[in-house]
Amino acid sequence: MLYSKTAQYSIQSMLFIAANNSEQNILVRDVAKELGLPASFLSKILQTLSRYGFLNSVKGPKGGFSLSEKGAESTIAELVAVVDGPMNFEMCLAGFSPCSEENACPFHHEWKRIREEIRELVNSKAILELSHEMPVRYRTLLTGSAAAKAKKATAKKSAAKKPAAKKAVAKKAPAKKAPAKKAPAKKAPAKKKK
Repeated sequence: MLYSKTAQYSIQSMLFIAANNSEQNILVRDVAKELGLPASFLSKILQTLSRYGFLNSVKGPKGGFSLSEKGAESTIAELVAVVDGPMNFEMCLAGFSPCSEENACPFHHEWKRIREEIRELVNSKAILELSHEMPVRYRTLLTGSAAAKAKKATAKKSAAKKPAAKKAVAKKAPAKKAPAKKAPAKKAPAKKKK
């Protein structure tokens, strides 16, 4: 892989925060929940990104994270460099060492072309620009939660306006007793003959 799990979580959370950037700060637990990431690990990552100026961090009841100007203008390659160090585009796809023009593995020439495309891709667009291309489900944290609250409030109001429907109580018919069975008549014991 070109970068670590930490770098992947950094990219995902930065794109998510950028896509949901507003006047409100975004809580770590909301980012973790929406992306399915471990909250404690993500908290450390976001603190690191804040320390390097990619995010703004605010403590307190209205605290959380928001995208900084530097974070908005940064590329994925710059973000990964903070977490993992510069991206290693020179690795051999087959794992040979050394792998070079003179000592090439079977994948070398094709992989070299693909590496250049990846290098261009991770340096071509800023994080804020990429966030606009995020799927809708990742862009609706703040608006989605507000819409969900409004929907619940509307449902409560309409439920309060409707008169409670009377429940029809089914009357139980008295249980009929099965007719008592007559016991067979007892025969008198036969008299013994002497």
